[in-house]
Order: sequence, then structure tokens, then C-alpha cells
Amino acid sequence: MQGEHSLSIYAWYRRGVPYILAVYFAAVAGLFLYQNMRFNVEWVALVLFGAALLSGRGPLFIRDWGVLFVVLLAWQVTSGLATHFAFPEHLTELIRADRSLFFGHVPSVWLQSHLYHPNRLEPWDVLSACMYMLHFLAPLVAGFLIWMTNRALFRRFAVAFVVVAIAGFATYVLYPADPPWRAALPLVEFHGHYYDFHKGMIEVGERWIPLPAGHYPHVYLHGVRNLFDTVIGRWYNPYHGTIFLPFIQLHYDQIGAMPSEHAAYPMLFYLFLRRQFGRWAHLSLIYIAAVVFAVLYLGQHYFIDVLVGFAYGGLGYFLVMNLLPWIRSIPAAPETPRYGVPAYATELADLEEA
Repeated sequence: MQGEHSLSIYAWYRRGVPYILAVYFAAVAGLFLYQNMRFNVEWVALVLFGAALLSGRGPLFIRDWGVLFVVLLAWQVTSGLATHFAFPEHLTELIRADRSLFFGHVPSVWLQSHLYHPNRLEPWDVLSACMYMLHFLAPLVAGFLIWMTNRALFRRFAVAFVVVAIAGFATYVLYPADPPWRAALPLVEFHGHYYDFHKGMIEVGERWIPLPAGHYPHVYLHGVRNLFDTVIGRWYNPYHGTIFLPFIQLHYDQIGAMPSEHAAYPMLFYLFLRRQFGRWAHLSLIYIAAVVFAVLYLGQHYFIDVLVGFAYGGLGYFLVMNLLPWIRSIPAAPETPRYGVPAYATELADLEEA
């Protein structure tokens, strides 16, 4: 009788796992956001491992997710290195692209001029900051949902996620792009790079040097602020930095606007969720719309960055789900005869042996 009771409790728990995980993720996300803590890769790994333990899949999580998180941690550590290469920065063409898409307007300028109030923390400020801070958690929780229901599909998701991350990093190196908030600062263009200007000095790396002769500061985009820093500065709790593994944290790349990985990852997980869950995946489009609003309103990305991010997510999905399987299905070429002997000669030899 006691064994049957234990089995009934276990069966009840198994049925309740989806609801337990939903409450768990909502509670963890709420706690992190309220405490103004960043969801870095190592924190997301711990959060998802806790979810795996709750679902009874702890060892399986380590086996299936271990390589993905090792790659993502390496990517996080090296992401700031994109600023150390000598490729010229891009700024004015992004502004022109957005103006051509929106009839002479830049979305970040328009949104901030209509919605931002300097002395008040509005609901859309809170929403935007939350969406921005869920950058890593949301797509990997979506991956966790796929993993719980279809491990084979999750493996493809993990490969596509890494492909998109690496493609984004390569683009940051080859095409460093300044976000809208930086284009609104007084900048000095010098040898293909834009340097912050203050009191007759420009900031080069971590040093301030005198303004070179014949160069002058210029504001390329008026009316935009880095609202993420502004909103977080008025948050419910101050930001004290990460409280776990601080030695692997580097400064985020300030000239990595193109593509928007805030747009690339949601598009990627939307496509995979649609593959697994069909029409239910369309609910994630609400999240995508909120993220797009957030990155534009906060002055972190141009809309052209978002479009390219969507393209990266879509291409990552296509590569893993369509192109690679197609390549594997191509029949192998016939083997070359041994020692370069003509095919007819080997056929005659086989007949003689017979």
C-alpha cells in the first residue's frame, strides 16, 4: 500500500513538472530582474541545471548541454576582442538605411521623443529594460523546452545557436557598427574610427589624447540617449555587477550593433518552436515584438540591425535544418580504382579470376 502511495505521488509530480518549471522560471526571472542582476551565460547555465534537477534530468542535462555552455562561455569571454581589430567603423550608412526605411525618420529618435520622460520611470521603460536583460535567458529557456520534448531537435537547435553566435561575432569583427546612442555623442572621426570627444581630448582605448589637428567633433544623430543605462540607473535596486565568476566578465562591445543578436536569437528559437509545437509557437512573436521595441526605444540598435539579426536567425535555422541534411543526402562519388588502374582493366581481372 505504501509503495502504491509513493507511486501515486511520483505520478502526480511528473504530471505537475511543466507547471513547476513554469513557476520556477518565472520566479527566477522576476528575482533577477528586480535585483538588477545580469543573466550572463554562467548564470543561465545554473538556472537551467536547476530546472533539469527539478525535472529529474540532471545527468542528462550535463551530457546534452555541456558542450554548448563551454562554447558560449568561450564566446562570452572573447566577445570584447572584436574592438581590437583595425577594420573601419560604420555609422552614417546605418542612419541612412533607417531613414530610407522610415521616410526620413530614425525609429530610436522618434520613439524616445514621444515616449521618454526624463524624470519618470514609465511602464514601457521597465518593459524595455526587462526585455533587454532577458537576452540570454529567453532563447535558452526556449531551447530547454525543446530539449524536454525532443532531444534530437534540441541538438540541431544547439548547433544553430552556436552558428548564429559565431556569425554575429565575425560580423562584429569585420563590420564594427556604432549603435544609435553612440552616434548621438560628440565623436571625432579619425582614420576610419570614431572616438569620444570631451574637453579637447579624444578617448583612444583607455587613454585620453589631445584632439588631432584638422579634426573636429560631430554629432551624427541628434535626440537619442542610451536609455538602458538611464533606466537601470533609476531601477528598483542598484546594479552591483555579477556575483558569480566575475573574473570571466569583460566589457561588452560598444560597436557591435550589426547584427542585433537580440533579434537573431528570438527569430531562431521561434522557428524551432514552430517546428516542434506548430501554431503554439506564434505566441513567441509577442516576445519578439517586445524585444524589437526595446532595442529601438533604448537606443541600442537601428532597425536595419534588427532586420539583419532576423536574417542571421533564419539562415542559422536553414543551415542546420535544410542545407546540412541535404548535403549529407548527396550520394558519395564512386571510389577511384586502386593505383590508378583503369576501370575496364579491373573488370577484366575480376572476370579472369572468376
